Parts: sequence; structure tokens; C-alpha cells
Amino acid sequence: MFASRKLVETALGEVKKKFVRVVSAKLPADGMEYDLVQYRCKNLFDNTVIGGKYSRASLCVDTIRALQPHLREETQELQAVCEAAATLEIIQSFYLIADDIMDNSETRRGKPCWFRREGVGMSAINDAFIMDSFVEDILRLALPGHINLDRLCEAYRKSKQKTLIGQFLDTSSVNQIASFTWDRYELMVENKTSHYTVFHPLQMALIISDVLAYHGSVKKAAYQIGFLFQSQDDFLDVYGDPKVTGKIGTDIQDGKCTWLAVRALQKMHSSPKISTQLIADFKQSFGSSDPEKVEKIRKIYDELQLKEEFRRFEQHFAGEIKKSIAEIPDVIEPIRPVLDGFVTKLVKRNA
Repeated sequence: MFASRKLVETALGEVKKKFVRVVSAKLPADGMEYDLVQYRCKNLFDNTVIGGKYSRASLCVDTIRALQPHLREETQELQAVCEAAATLEIIQSFYLIADDIMDNSETRRGKPCWFRREGVGMSAINDAFIMDSFVEDILRLALPGHINLDRLCEAYRKSKQKTLIGQFLDTSSVNQIASFTWDRYELMVENKTSHYTVFHPLQMALIISDVLAYHGSVKKAAYQIGFLFQSQDDFLDVYGDPKVTGKIGTDIQDGKCTWLAVRALQKMHSSPKISTQLIADFKQSFGSSDPEKVEKIRKIYDELQLKEEFRRFEQHFAGEIKKSIAEIPDVIEPIRPVLDGFVTKLVKRNA
């Protein structure tokens, strides 16, 4: 993963040049507007794409290299596929810019969210649209003439559709405590997180490697990994250190349907030892920005011992995921260790 991250970092330098070029090419090169767009695109890329963990692009590169071991570093072919994989980080930035606006978030990666930067504001919405609209252009520049280029672009469009549906479910669930069920949460996570975070990078690697079958066999493990990833994000929103996560958690204040909220309600409703007053306190306090009410929810989580329970769930579910990975067909067996390693790094992550 470390070697792939370095490859992604290098590729992002070239992808940035392509991004700035394809966007500014829509304007006359001798006008001030051309320079204005170039400046904005460079600033946008540097502040929203650069500096992430690059886990999606790295997963894609790791999988490609597992399926195509003949690819060697410092070759044009590997550089091209790394640039294609790096578009996943543009996609990630597109989603995060929009998500931060919808959640009214304060920080991202330890800095003010893009829409909170001076001179940006709600124009960040258009910035997000620009990033999305030029992904396919960059893919076509990175892999000109690739036999499966149209399939790659179609995979992105379908991934985006699922992610937007997931975001709809996320925002529609806010403060709708009656809808906080495992069925709703699992459906939301599959669409909002699992597909674009894990399955799409794997699918992209398979398509680039001209492996057009077995995608369904990979999806089960991918969606499970995505579920673990999202549940960890939910956990870290409450129990993580903002200095490490780079984000001030607001899921309680925002009334979000999360692993912790769903499990808390399940435990309170199913245990005869839980008082009805505790449930009433939860409903009264959840979704409020009042610091006392936020602390009340934290105390309820502590009383229900959710922190300890989550760590047990994390270990157990990681074991279940590894069983699913072992079931991946032998014909694409090289990706098993990639996924095993990805899961191992996820367990007990703190950011």
C-alpha cells in the first residue's frame, strides 16, 4: 500500500496538470478568464484533492498490480493506470465538498472546509460540479485507446448514481429516529459509502486489467469492507481525536443515522433493564447542538457500553470479511491478499 501511495502521489501531479488543462481549454487562451480558471482549478485541486489518505486510488493501484504483475515502476504503462486510478481522488473531493456543505461541517483534514475558505462560499457547489464533469475527460487522456475505456466511464456513472442515492438516504434520515433501523442503515451505507469507496476502485482495477467477469463475486466482500469503513467513521465521529481525524465530529448534533445511534436504540428498546426515561432522554437530546444535550447522548452511549461493544464488533466483523475474501474465485486469487491487507489496516484505525 505504501508503494502504491507514492505512485498515486506522483500520478496526482500529472492529473492536476490534465485537470487544469481540460477545464481551461473551454476558454480562449488569450483572455483573462483563462488565467482566472487556471488559478481557481489549481487552488481547488491543491486544497481538496492533495493531502488525503488516497486509500481509494491506492486500493485500485494495488489491485491492478496484483492482477498485472508484469507492470513495472517507472514505465509509461504503469504511470497511465496510476493516473486513471488517481481520478478516484477527484471523485472523492467532489463528494466531500458537497457533503461538507450539506452537513454544514467546519473542518476537513484539519483545515476549514473548502466552502468556508475566504472567497469560496457557495461557489464551492460549482467547484464540485466541475470536478465531477471532467473526470471522464481525464480518464480518456490517461488511457487513450484502452479497450475498456467506455466501460470505465460507465462504471463511474453508475457508481455516482448509487452514491447520490445513498446521500439522499443519509440526508432524509436526519432526525428521523423512527427510521433508524439496521435495514435503513445497511442500505444507506451500501449506496453512500461501500460502492464508491471499495467496490468502484476494485471494479476499475478489474476493467483496466480486462477482467470483465467475477465482479459480482468481489462485490460481497467489497460491500462488507465498506460497511466496516463507514461504521468506523461513525465511531470516530464521537470517540475519535479531532487532531488525528482532522474533523470535528457533529453526527450527534446533526441527528445522523449512524452505527452508534442505531445500536443504542436497538439496545434500549430490546432490554427490559433499560428505563423508558433513558429512551425519552435520547429522543429529546439527539439532534440538538446544545452542548449539554450532546453530552447527554455521549453519556447514554457510555452507559450502554457502545465503545467497548464497537471494538468487539470490529474484530468479529473483520473476521467475517476475511472469510468472504477467501471465497473470491481462484481465477482472480491475486486480489485476495490485497483485500486482506486492506482490512487489516482498517481494524482499530484512528483516522
